Amino acid sequence: MSDSAISVHNVTKTYSLYQKPLHRILEIFHPLNKKYHTPFCALKNINFDIKKGQSLGVIGRNGSGKSSLLQLITGIQQPTKGTIEVNGRISALLELGAGFNPEFTGRENVYLNTAIQGFSADDTDERFQKIADFADIGDFIDRPVKTYSSGMYIRLAFAAAVSVQPEILIVDEALSVGDIFFQQKCMTHMQKMMEGCTIVLVSHDMHSIANLCDQVLLLEAGNILFTGNPAEAVSKYTKIMHDEHFKVNKEAKPAAAEPSPPPVDKPSDETSDATSVLSNDFSKWFAVPPDKRSGAGQAVIERLRITGNDKKMVDVVQAGDLIIIELLVYAALALDEIIFGYTVKDRVGNAIFGENSLCLTSSSQHLAAGYNQVKYTLYWPEIFPDKYTLTIGIGQGSDPFRHVVQCWAHNIVSLSAIAPGRCIHGMFNNNLESLSVQSVSLPSQSLG
Repeated sequence: MSDSAISVHNVTKTYSLYQKPLHRILEIFHPLNKKYHTPFCALKNINFDIKKGQSLGVIGRNGSGKSSLLQLITGIQQPTKGTIEVNGRISALLELGAGFNPEFTGRENVYLNTAIQGFSADDTDERFQKIADFADIGDFIDRPVKTYSSGMYIRLAFAAAVSVQPEILIVDEALSVGDIFFQQKCMTHMQKMMEGCTIVLVSHDMHSIANLCDQVLLLEAGNILFTGNPAEAVSKYTKIMHDEHFKVNKEAKPAAAEPSPPPVDKPSDETSDATSVLSNDFSKWFAVPPDKRSGAGQAVIERLRITGNDKKMVDVVQAGDLIIIELLVYAALALDEIIFGYTVKDRVGNAIFGENSLCLTSSSQHLAAGYNQVKYTLYWPEIFPDKYTLTIGIGQGSDPFRHVVQCWAHNIVSLSAIAPGRCIHGMFNNNLESLSVQSVSLPSQSLG
């Protein structure tokens, strides 16, 4: 018996795009078989296999083929070429509330939704109270859906959709619904379902992808760009998004909008200038691979090192350790309003903490054209013992939310955090200042 839940072999999906609805009819009846459509290949020779009980994340830019892939897996559409084998009862969250009748009450829509999923009225009777409790919309369950707020609508839709116990669950952007408390409830429910269910999750929420998925498939223009662990997949996706952002901005910018400064010749490793620069200890620093970098590229992090107060390289850290981050940055031209920052991520790619130089009193920094040595320091917090990666960034601007990312070096250094003799219940310890316990006497009825 196969242990595969979903097997996708050499799948290609091509759509026919027509400029006008009439062109479909003209193409069918044209005596010379003239083609009026333009073919569009949404997926190209896709291959992957999901074992039973695994969770697969699917990420990629809009238009990369994610939704088309889910529609093929669920059987809504058929592949143009290739085969898809699905072993198990499948349930899909592709569009929350699809099929809800606005004139029906919430209760009536729950029965309608579960009937569409193949459940009888008796089956729904047994599970209705759990659905109502999960949605937590109170008396509105017996009011017409058209009177609901958008939050109430999606809460009920999600509760009805996950009320089934599928063997395979397909989820398309359905975990960011409702307020933070409902989102936590959704996440907890999904984690419980993962114990006995195969899950395929499409999301732009990289935290959900990192926390819920065993492996991640990265799509780009209908092709599989990467398949592997969540942290690396999220890093590659972030690089794609950064590169695309700067490509679009560069193309959109008028050619004469800003005069280009005289170019600065960048020394190569073969030149005497580069040799003189790198011979000064820099040759022993970690060289940042080009595929780990993204951004506008006027300032580039070429090398770095992480040391402690004793100037020795650091790979194990604990609370209170002084961490010194040093960068060798090449600037193609002189740059003002420079921001330096870092982000520490856990083993699945969640951003745990970070900071940038805008928090400093004198935050405005300058990069000279050519090579620059940058140094900044931080104290390691008391954090859950595990492996963490460091991402380094260089921005330009004075607004922490609207600046140009010049260079973003993804997950380039790994650090192991330890906490000898300490118990950390969450991600951080905040260190209690004091604790006191005392007996009190209350008059009778004082608490009402």
